[in-house]
Amino acid sequence: MKIPLYQVFIITLLIIGSSTVVEGSGIDNKEKKKISESLNYSEIKNLTQNEDDSVYPQIISSSNSVYVVWQESVGNYASKNYDIFFMKSNDGGDTFGDPVNLSKNPGFSEHPQIASVGDNIYIAWVDDSSGERKVMFCKSPDNGKTFSEIIVVDQNTIGPHHAELAAKGKNVYIVWNGFDTEINNKVLFSKSDDEGETFGELREIGKADAETYPKIAANADGYYITWDKNKDKDTEILFIKGQEYNNAYNDTNPRRLNTQGMDGGESQVAAFADRALVSWTSNLPVDKKYVYIKSSENNGNDFGSTILISSINSSNVENMIINDTIYVAWQDDINGNQDIYLTTSKINETSEDMPVNVSDNNGVSECPSITVSRNGIHMVWEDNTTGNHEVLYKRLT
Repeated sequence: MKIPLYQVFIITLLIIGSSTVVEGSGIDNKEKKKISESLNYSEIKNLTQNEDDSVYPQIISSSNSVYVVWQESVGNYASKNYDIFFMKSNDGGDTFGDPVNLSKNPGFSEHPQIASVGDNIYIAWVDDSSGERKVMFCKSPDNGKTFSEIIVVDQNTIGPHHAELAAKGKNVYIVWNGFDTEINNKVLFSKSDDEGETFGELREIGKADAETYPKIAANADGYYITWDKNKDKDTEILFIKGQEYNNAYNDTNPRRLNTQGMDGGESQVAAFADRALVSWTSNLPVDKKYVYIKSSENNGNDFGSTILISSINSSNVENMIINDTIYVAWQDDINGNQDIYLTTSKINETSEDMPVNVSDNNGVSECPSITVSRNGIHMVWEDNTTGNHEVLYKRLT
């Protein structure tokens, strides 16, 4: 889950490979290529355009379609009611249809997540309408034209937070924090092997000991999960992989990715083919909050050296891998204002492109999400330039 900290969002396409960068130095960059010289920009679109509080957008794409979900306040402020909204574009982001209220209930619906495989779109969120927090799930089998009835994934469990979603083939994976004052935080996991029609038994990942912010990515063989764990004033970045053996999923033992003395914080994980990418930001004070990158080219079995991206006030890291390009995103006060930046690099290159200011406004830009399709790079973020929080969209080709 990305926590709004009102900081700048940067997206960086970085390296996977064996290149070693001295920690604290950033990336060796002898021949920089400004992506602003090769990217074309669409105008920023305000997808919400209302006086409500529209926050925490997430975006995915498939072929010529672009899908966006977010949480938005409904009713008066005193009701503290938020619902989950969905919107789609059928023309690569040129135009978007009307928003659809998916949750439409009296409770607080929050932290939507979205994934797609073929015509199936999967959406998960956390809701407290029943009086207890629950992980909710619905799917669309027809590219967002219609949606199924909402089901509860986490029956009879402690209050969930930070639900995350991934899908591949017929498998849908959901992971979240279960929080209780007596047992602290658990990382819980549930899987569907029938395209989200039903979900199996809950399993605990790791051991309950201040474990927070689980993230999940899926590939053809299984899934990767990362989370952070506070231990004796030290934050560990932990990683597991799950693969199917004899119709059952087995998880590897958790591995720590950050070394002793290298600070940890909220992480993110991405997968593409046999590659895995993990990134995280540090919990250090402002002006020392770096972004760390670690990658694997053999299905998460081994990871290369840690790459440190020198940054000022980073948070809310994002990443993804598409073909031979990696995308890593975070927020930062890099130019004195909280804007959204983009920079690119190919796999195994040793240079980092100069960041481009994507939002370029006077407001606070935060909680970003990114997807890539044949139409280009699609980005959404939360922005208060208009005086209230809106969901803004931009495409770069």
